[in-house]
Amino acid sequence: MLTGEWGSGKSYYVKNTLKPFLEDKDNGKHKCVIVSLYGLSDTSEISKALYMELRTIKKAPSSETASTAKAVGKIVGKTIFNGLVSKIGFDIGGISDDDLQEVYESVDLTDKLIVLEDIERTQIDIIELLGYINNMCENDGVKVLLVTNESELLHFHIEEKKKQEYGKEKTEYIKVYSEDAQKYLKAKEKSISDTLQFHADFQETIGSIIDKFNNDDLSRFKGVLTAPRHSLYRTDITNYREVIVACQKACDIYNYMKTHSIIADSEFKKCILIGLVNYLQKRLRNNDMKFKPNALFDSDLSGVNIYPLMRFCYDYYHFQIITQETILKTIDEYKDYLLYVDKNGSDDKDLKIIYSPFINTEDDIKLAISNILSRLDNIDDISFNHYDRIINTLLVIKYDIKLDNSKIDSIINKIISNLKEKGDKYDIKQHFFTNGFMINDPSGVKEFEKIKNDVYNALNFTPINSTLLNAMNYEDIVDRLISEDVKKYNPNLVIEKLQFSVIVQEIAKLHPSTIYKLRTILCELNYNHINAYVLAVLKQFSDEINDILKNNNNLGRTQNIQLQWLIKIINDKFLINRD
Repeated sequence: MLTGEWGSGKSYYVKNTLKPFLEDKDNGKHKCVIVSLYGLSDTSEISKALYMELRTIKKAPSSETASTAKAVGKIVGKTIFNGLVSKIGFDIGGISDDDLQEVYESVDLTDKLIVLEDIERTQIDIIELLGYINNMCENDGVKVLLVTNESELLHFHIEEKKKQEYGKEKTEYIKVYSEDAQKYLKAKEKSISDTLQFHADFQETIGSIIDKFNNDDLSRFKGVLTAPRHSLYRTDITNYREVIVACQKACDIYNYMKTHSIIADSEFKKCILIGLVNYLQKRLRNNDMKFKPNALFDSDLSGVNIYPLMRFCYDYYHFQIITQETILKTIDEYKDYLLYVDKNGSDDKDLKIIYSPFINTEDDIKLAISNILSRLDNIDDISFNHYDRIINTLLVIKYDIKLDNSKIDSIINKIISNLKEKGDKYDIKQHFFTNGFMINDPSGVKEFEKIKNDVYNALNFTPINSTLLNAMNYEDIVDRLISEDVKKYNPNLVIEKLQFSVIVQEIAKLHPSTIYKLRTILCELNYNHINAYVLAVLKQFSDEINDILKNNNNLGRTQNIQLQWLIKIINDKFLINRD
């Protein structure tokens, strides 16, 4: 038995590697007969399928044809064996299953490998099927390879078992197979000698798939699809069948662009392929994913920021809709999109050095600063996403570490120049100046505020200082936030949105359910990304609420309890061990 997950390349391997190898004259010229059991409901149907495959591998000599015709008599079923009519030249319209079984049993299967695929998808009872295969092997001397996804035959559930160990109760989790799975395992032990887990060579398989399409654009991207790393945060390619579908769609789009003389660079065409491949892999686990409304790019659907799924690719896959206008518009926007995408990630050596200034030498920091200044001449090199952190860290280096370097000011000026007039394509509120090092030197803090204003002016962005009007308005804010998946947002922005410094004056008017929702939101946030300013706001809020709890007798009992729990959340999650 050869077992592996659906789409892992088992059938491709059998047809394109194993079969040619076995049938090569240097390897004994063994015949290899491949039959899928998908949808078959009786073992006689396997006999029909095998007979057809055996009789059509190669046209038989005339004497053998005559002999077969004589043996068949009433002959085969019309629908299944239409192709056989032209091979042996007689009517095969009315043969029964029993007669066809006799024909099949008369065929010599010696020195042949029978490959039966899709065992888990057959309607034949698995015990009956294994008995049928066992008879073929033992009585006919046939070698049989079963190709399946065995995990689909081994249904189980997990049971908890309590036991005492060293005076303490311990819970064990035990896999318990279903009754059908246990029967299958018992029958398998008697009928299947070896079970091999299938693992394809990733790069070889991807390369082979791409070669089959014979498309110049596609062929350039053989190395861009990366091997599975089974990471929680990556889109791993595990289903090659979906890769084939994605490659076909990508080729259709490339050909459409060529036909309509639409010119795009290599990165754009690469994005078409990677976006489609990753999206189809993700759909295997979540078939309900939808494209972001009013967006041209959706990196959530591809799992890769630099290579998002493009709207026109999504529409072509789902609705077979594609237009020149949408492709041209996407080409125009993709260049700007890339300005805000982190291209090198954690592998950027220069940024890694300045982001950790306290563990690097002065010479290393100076070299990194010099490199960054040069790189900023190419606006496409360093993502805009890094600009605020670069400014913050450079000011720490300048004022707290006291590293005098004129290039720091040049970098900041270059950043402001690069950002000019880019605010219309970037939601700056979601990204800029939300975390980083705390600058201790007052002069550094003052310059940081000035630079922040310069950046906002360059982007044509004006920060909005909203004021909470009343408790009812605040409940609306909380309701809107709790309806969102706040984990995906910057926690500093969420806490700023909650306006703790203002709502403390209205706290006695809040309904207990609103305070409960407030606690729920805070529990969802990632405290590791909270900046120093927000921590100070939370600490002040905690102190003020504690004073209210001690001195205000106008609070309802449920309000009082909810506020105590709220302060405990703030203290336990955000403030402890941070002083």
